This record gives sequence, C-alpha cells and structure tokens, in this order.
Amino acid sequence: MPVTLKRRYKRRYILVLCRSSSEELLSVTRRKAVNMFGYVLAQKAYLRLIDKIGPDLHVIRCRSQFLGEVLCALALIGTEHSAVVLDVSGTVRSLRSRAAIKKTVLETVLGTSR
Repeated sequence: MPVTLKRRYKRRYILVLCRSSSEELLSVTRRKAVNMFGYVLAQKAYLRLIDKIGPDLHVIRCRSQFLGEVLCALALIGTEHSAVVLDVSGTVRSLRSRAAIKKTVLETVLGTSR
C-alpha cells in the first residue's frame, strides 16, 4: 500500500479596506457567510484575521477552495460595515508589499494622509 503525505490546505490572503475594527469585520463576514451558504461552509472556509495595516486595511485568510464564497460575503456586507476588497494573494509577503503601494495610492486619491 503506497504511503501518502498529509497535505495542508492552500490559503488565500485578502486585503480589505474597511472603516470598522478588525473583529467587527471578521464577525460580520462570518455571519454573512453563514446566512448565505450555511454554517458548515463558513466553518470550512476557516476565516482568520492575519494582520492590520494602518487604521483601515485588514488582511483576512481563508481556504483557497472557498475564496469565491468569502469574496461574495465580503461584497454583500451591509452599508454600516461596507468593505472593499483591494487585493487577493497566495502569500502574505507579496500582499504586504503590494498593500504599501495601494495604501499610498488610496491616500492620494482620497486625500486623507494619516
């Protein structure tokens, strides 16, 4: 009988622009995913908060196979917690390097430097 190695699930990292706190963003996203796709899928997506870049940029991790459902839940969050997905990446390092560029562009476009 051949021996198979145990593989880790592939992950995706999502850069989200949101004015609310990280914990609120994660709880609202989970609640929306549960309402739309069910509790089991929301648990299998394995949503975790990884990092907070500045006051408004958050990095969320999910499993790769549930990326579409998570993006859909983020897009359909209510207006009081409105979130905008800026970037999706397979590694945190590349996402952080691109986040610095996107943050400066956003500050110049929105006219808010902090």
